[in-house]
Amino acid sequence: MNIEYLLYGYGLVCLSMLVFNLVYTLHLRTGNHRLEKQVAALAKRVDAQLNYIQQNQPVQERHLIWMRRRLSRVHWLLAFDRLWEDYDKDNTTFLEYTIQFQPVFLYLSTVYLKREETQAAYYCYFLSRHWNQRHRQMDQIQQVILSYLQKNSLYCRINALKALCAFGSPESLVSALLELGKGTESPLHEKVITEALLTYTGNCDDLIGRLWVRFDQFTLHIQRSILDYIRFQSGNYGPQLLQILQDPQQNKELRFAAIRYFGRYPDPGAKETLLAMIGDQDPLRWEFAAISASSLARYPGQEVVDGLLHAMNSPNWYVRYNASASLEAHGLDYEQLLQVIAGEDRYAREMLVYRLETRRLEKTPLEWEAEGNEQQEKVAATL
Repeated sequence: MNIEYLLYGYGLVCLSMLVFNLVYTLHLRTGNHRLEKQVAALAKRVDAQLNYIQQNQPVQERHLIWMRRRLSRVHWLLAFDRLWEDYDKDNTTFLEYTIQFQPVFLYLSTVYLKREETQAAYYCYFLSRHWNQRHRQMDQIQQVILSYLQKNSLYCRINALKALCAFGSPESLVSALLELGKGTESPLHEKVITEALLTYTGNCDDLIGRLWVRFDQFTLHIQRSILDYIRFQSGNYGPQLLQILQDPQQNKELRFAAIRYFGRYPDPGAKETLLAMIGDQDPLRWEFAAISASSLARYPGQEVVDGLLHAMNSPNWYVRYNASASLEAHGLDYEQLLQVIAGEDRYAREMLVYRLETRRLEKTPLEWEAEGNEQQEKVAATL
């Protein structure tokens, strides 16, 4: 009898799962149908207003009121997001519509600020895609979006930052980064901040200049993000980064960022410091040696090659690996590399053998054939 009850219970669970799947599938279908109807309703009203603009008439006030009420509901905002993608953003008529529509966005910004964090995050995402990218110094909506950064939701803060990168002024982004530095709980990772800054659509030089003026006011992880952003966007900050590189009192993460900067933008003033770092045998400072060995790949000179060859004797695997990669970038041929392999240092020999085997495995069949022909020619020349 107990086994029968168990089978009945199992069958009931299976039947419940089947009913749930059917109901959920119907819900998805009806949801998509409802979304299509909402898109069509919005398109009809927006097209009517575009016709008014083409006749040199303003957008009707009742249309703006209707849109405020509808877009205050997130499912209508989803429909509006889909509709917005169908319009040509460069069309002068549509551009004029977006300008006259901006009071609605300002109203919605205050509405979704009070909503749950998921809806607030989506609204910031919507703005990052569709708000007019003017980067005006005085813009009320930018001030409202700054308030979204105070929410606990990680996605809300990320999307708010991306929204400001899409249309915010440099000063609003400075304020945003200062605001992000205030929170101690679940701060945004520096890579996330750097990726957001890289989406900035305004004048990058202006933004970097304003960030650098207030650099000391940012927290450490924000400073690292700013230095990485500078590395990807501008090579005009060599003197400033050189001071960080050569200052032993600076945080080591900031000095790492400076080393990477000079690996991207070679500077004669940084060469001696980088060479000194790869020659440092202190095992506690291996990170400086490893990153410097990688950065020296673009620095010419025999002293650089000698320094990299010396770094091949390091007991640290990462230092040897980066040094060997930089030696390849300097164009050392097999004979020069074999001179190191033939030496007594086992670390250097093993690393170069590893690099040579890796390079062989990465070659295409055509490269293999070309290399074989080259070796045959060398053999024939010796006969």
